[in-house]
Amino acid sequence: MNVPKLKIVASVCLSCSLVLSVSSGPVFAATTQSQLKDKLNTIQDQKQKNKENLSKSKQKLSKNQNKQDTVVEAIKATDKKISTLNGRISSTQTVIDQNKLKMEQLKKTINKINQRIDARGEILRGRIRTMYISGGAVNYLDVLMGAKSFGNFLDRLLALKMITDQDNRIINDQKKDKQVQQNSKEKLQNVLAQTTNALHNLTTMKTSLDKENNHKQGLLKDLQNQADDIEKTVFSTSEQHDILSAQESVVKKQLDDLAAAKAKAEAEAKAKAEAEAKAKTEREAAKAKAERTNTAIAKNAADSSTSAAADSDSNQSSGTVENAQQTSAETVSSANTSAQFIRPAAGYISSGFGYRSFDHGFHPGIDIANSTGTPIHAAADGIVFRAYQSSSYGNCIMISHVINGQLMTTVYAHLSAINVSEGQSVSQGQTIGAMGSTGESFGSHLHFEVYNGRWTPPPHNGAVNPLNYIN
Repeated sequence: MNVPKLKIVASVCLSCSLVLSVSSGPVFAATTQSQLKDKLNTIQDQKQKNKENLSKSKQKLSKNQNKQDTVVEAIKATDKKISTLNGRISSTQTVIDQNKLKMEQLKKTINKINQRIDARGEILRGRIRTMYISGGAVNYLDVLMGAKSFGNFLDRLLALKMITDQDNRIINDQKKDKQVQQNSKEKLQNVLAQTTNALHNLTTMKTSLDKENNHKQGLLKDLQNQADDIEKTVFSTSEQHDILSAQESVVKKQLDDLAAAKAKAEAEAKAKAEAEAKAKTEREAAKAKAERTNTAIAKNAADSSTSAAADSDSNQSSGTVENAQQTSAETVSSANTSAQFIRPAAGYISSGFGYRSFDHGFHPGIDIANSTGTPIHAAADGIVFRAYQSSSYGNCIMISHVINGQLMTTVYAHLSAINVSEGQSVSQGQTIGAMGSTGESFGSHLHFEVYNGRWTPPPHNGAVNPLNYIN
């Protein structure tokens, strides 16, 4: 076999092994880094949007509060008017009660007047009957002229005067009583009408103010409900911001880990390549020296020796390739976690992934039901980026994973206990908490979500069916 050709082949093999040893790990790491950087940019964009939404929600909340303050001041003013009107109504009612007493007294007075009028009427009617029976008016002159003596004349004159005075008095008293009766009735009617009108006006005004007050109270209630909704939005947006910030930090850490792994792999590959190159140079120098000093016979022996050395170089080059490939595999292994998820808890699936028939709502995960305290395990290796209490999720854990170069996220909600902390690295199968029924939950169960990428808020774009990923 031609020795130079063998040397060329050996050199090519060595070069290939060096290229493979340098490039295998970094290519994969670069791909993973690019994917993670894309996810990181997406998270940062979402954080910015959430920040803007949070600012807008806070502005809405501030405007709502100002409206509430205005309505409250209007309600206070209306309450003050109502209080004043209630005082006037109370005073008017007191006047009405007093007028009722006066009216009772007037009625009694009128009754007495009526009795006197009736009595006088009887007297006057008796006089009229007497006059009618006697054939007309009494001739007072005949009465006087019929006196038998002067004394009798005086008696008759005095009697006639008394009768005339009595008649005049009865008639005058009758006229006065009738006038008093009429005045009393008119006064009674006026007092009754005035007080009734006053009370009606006040009552109408109070009714109007009550309606206005009820309207303002309803408006205030609506504003308070709106404020509650806005506060929930602010809380939800703040919670989303915290989740995205935490996940951003973890993804940055994962990027740093990948960069460190890449740098280590490159350093190891470079060191091995330099060692192989140095060994090759030394071997070639030794062979050249032997070729110059040996005789033709020795040269043949040297050729045989060189052929054996070439074979040795080829074997060493193959070993280099194998070592480089092994290094690349180690790099991949160090940069990735398990290729599959495991079931995070024991129990039966009480609710599946997708739209539910009973409320037509989207369920972004699966529910695994079991007794409170059932252990919850990490579905895969990863880093905990949230371990907190949420109003909706309850006690919740969120873990960021890198699976075959792909960023994925798992969520474990409604826990009764949390056994890990944020920033902690966890291994697949590690106990991270216990099943419970915290947050918006009915009955003890684990709500388990899987995201192909980062976690996203409702409507939870990127959520996938966990059953497709559980081993």
